[in-house]
Amino acid sequence: MVRLDRIKVPNLDNFSLTIFIVSSLASTEKERTMTEMKNNIRQRPNGTWEGRYYDVDGKQHSLYGRTKAIVKDKLASKRAEIVSGNSITETDLTVEQWGWEWMQTFKAGKIKHSTMDNYESDFRLHVIPYIGHVKLKDVTSLMIQRVYILLEEKGLSPKSIRNVHGMLHGMLDKAMKMDLIRKNVSKNCELPPIRKTEMHPLTKEEMGTFMTLAKDDEYYQMMRFDFFTGLRESELIGLTWDCVDFEKHTLRIYRQFVRIASGPGKGKMMYTPLKNGKERTITLTITALNVLREAKRKQNEMHLRAGSSWHNEYNMIFTRSNGTFVRFKTLYVHFKAIVKRMGRPEVRFHDVRHTYATLSLQSHVDPKTLSEALGHATVAFTLDVYGHSNADMRQQAAEQLEQLICQY
Repeated sequence: MVRLDRIKVPNLDNFSLTIFIVSSLASTEKERTMTEMKNNIRQRPNGTWEGRYYDVDGKQHSLYGRTKAIVKDKLASKRAEIVSGNSITETDLTVEQWGWEWMQTFKAGKIKHSTMDNYESDFRLHVIPYIGHVKLKDVTSLMIQRVYILLEEKGLSPKSIRNVHGMLHGMLDKAMKMDLIRKNVSKNCELPPIRKTEMHPLTKEEMGTFMTLAKDDEYYQMMRFDFFTGLRESELIGLTWDCVDFEKHTLRIYRQFVRIASGPGKGKMMYTPLKNGKERTITLTITALNVLREAKRKQNEMHLRAGSSWHNEYNMIFTRSNGTFVRFKTLYVHFKAIVKRMGRPEVRFHDVRHTYATLSLQSHVDPKTLSEALGHATVAFTLDVYGHSNADMRQQAAEQLEQLICQY
């Protein structure tokens, strides 16, 4: 406690006197803290040294070191923090405790369900087992780097490791902004380079072969429609009849049907916003519209046969014989059986989307229109993914130009 009778007061009016006393009290209190920092150092029975200081709220803290010089330096650093107002809140929260707090307080309800599921899964599987027990303030860049190395050795893909890093970076960044840690140590970590997944689009001739072989498959119309639209699997499975405008020849894509990976709804299928949150409308060809008309006719027949067991809860376009949604695994098995018969076992269902994009570029669809149809965030991303097709187009354009000039 600072005594007022020890403060030398000049001749001032009442208002100025009040300001002077308050300033003097604050200054004297800070000087007291600094003095105690300088003098309150002692050697402990085990030979190490302890330095004690008071924070701005008057709470006493201790710092430790092997030598008196180390403790003296620590006290000097702490004194500089208090004087500058940059001291951090002392916390014993562990990485695990703060991680769950960060997700529930700052992320729940503000990000997509699928993103939240990924955060929870990555945190539980790839962070807690390694550094979950470590106090938040004790985490180092080296600790996090070692986690990434271990994850890579266990076979986790570079993209997945980058996802873990993105979550950790956001978590530590918020902790820094909340004055729980001094800096975000994840910024210094090196990440593995992402290896691009090789694409296997079908040629025009191969697509014709596929259609011939798939004609008798129960999911033929579904697979055929995707060749005309390039939809993502989750978008295709979740299509509902309200998305189609037969008069305007358009298809509205505004949500996706996905499985919840973790949390209370784990294992359930539900609609969520699109991957990048951008709703889009694409124009359908006459053939694509006819595919939908055929799908409607077939669905009506299945409905009649199923009777009271029919259950198309969401009014989906493509369903199983009882009206329930088509599981992607089922669609994938049917698709793989066909490409194996073609002699192209390496082709994945997602390559249907790549086929749509590649053939569109080869047919001189401009990149901006294609990017919008695919639902990409930017045209640059589309060109980066399908740069090989763009190169083929440039070669074709050069050959056409040469033929034109050679005529003269």
